[in-house]
Amino acid sequence: MRTIAFATMFFAASTTALCQNPAKEPDTLQALLAEVHQLRQDIEGMTLASQRVQIALYTLQMQDAAVARSAQRVDSAHNKCAGEESNRQHVAADVQRFENAVAAGTLAEPEARDVRARLAEMKATLEAQTASVQACQAAEADAASQLRNDQATLAEIRERINRLDRSLEQLGGGK
Repeated sequence: MRTIAFATMFFAASTTALCQNPAKEPDTLQALLAEVHQLRQDIEGMTLASQRVQIALYTLQMQDAAVARSAQRVDSAHNKCAGEESNRQHVAADVQRFENAVAAGTLAEPEARDVRARLAEMKATLEAQTASVQACQAAEADAASQLRNDQATLAEIRERINRLDRSLEQLGGGK
């Protein structure tokens, strides 16, 4: 804006000077018009660059939030899987303990029958928990894959912003 004001004052002063010196008027007027035209192009270019920077920063913020959500999903899935695996291991240990007790033959027959019945239920539970752990691990792997994709996209956006910064630095004369 200062540049436009300066250009306008310069133009006004030059016009006054031109009126006093009619021989140089066409060349000076053309030079001023060319400079005003160049200033207008520079302002339009800066406005466009500013808009691109704003878009890039908004995109960066959105992708950064997506990475945070993906990381949270991975952590949540990991914690869920760890809990399910712990439960599965607990049931597996109980199954092993009951199988050892039955195999040792130290239980009375009525008690052994109850343990065998309970053992069948526990094996079914163990199979269901094993399937649940596998499904959980697959969900965790999917969440981790999504996180890697989101992180790659974030890296691309950051690189785009870096390129834009370098371009603007070159346009500004490296200031």
